[in-house]
Amino acid sequence: MEAEHPAPGMDTVRRRYVKGFTKLSLWYVWRLAKAGSEPFADVVNKRVNIYRNTSLYDGKRHPAGDDVGPEWSGVVGRLESLFGRHEMESAAVRFEAEGLALLWPYLEARLKATGDGLSGERPYECWSYDYTDSGRLNIHIDNVYRPKSPLSEMFTPFAASLIRMLRDSRTRRPDIMIVRCSSWMNSTPRFRSLFPASWAESEVVNPHIGYTMGHWGQFMDRRGDFHAGNGRRFRATGTLPYPASACECEIAEALTHLTVRFPAAVDHSRRRTSD
Repeated sequence: MEAEHPAPGMDTVRRRYVKGFTKLSLWYVWRLAKAGSEPFADVVNKRVNIYRNTSLYDGKRHPAGDDVGPEWSGVVGRLESLFGRHEMESAAVRFEAEGLALLWPYLEARLKATGDGLSGERPYECWSYDYTDSGRLNIHIDNVYRPKSPLSEMFTPFAASLIRMLRDSRTRRPDIMIVRCSSWMNSTPRFRSLFPASWAESEVVNPHIGYTMGHWGQFMDRRGDFHAGNGRRFRATGTLPYPASACECEIAEALTHLTVRFPAAVDHSRRRTSD
């Protein structure tokens, strides 16, 4: 009897994600650059999320709004030269392959430094936050449950950790009354179910694709691998499978909704807090 093949390790999955995601990003760079509506450097720095997967990213500064130094400018210049050689081709295949080869030393160095790509201690599991200048609790999502999904088998702890974060924010910053999220996840019914009707009613769809994971996160699957199906859909249509949008509501209203709609999550949160 043949031995079963072991499941691919996180290192293999992460490498596959970075390769697939970078090639998709380069395809989109080629597509926008051919249209000629934006400078090439702006397309690379503001429309795709390549830079943050390189070893040049310091976790803070980003070329969409910061000077990140001459080395990255040189990389972008070399990518532009590659584009010039392949601009008139009918497909981006060679630009993608050569662009990935150019970027790979930087991508591989970051892979070795960051492992599965998840940051350290996360008190609210998949959720993190910051406070905006406009006085809002701005929330972000990353799947720390890999290979499980926060929107399926881990939905109860996912909702429970949101409850804890919202409650803690009310204690920490009682002056902040509104919770906001800008993400492709607002396009999914399961995610929207976490929030009251006013959340969906407030939705504003972003007409442009930006570099953030709020747009590009839909190309990572629950395992942290490249989401090939969403990638194929994007290549076929030129439109994100899940539009990125911004939604918001009052924190108090969100907590009331969560308490009534998801009693199992309330109980889960209570048990975790008491442990």
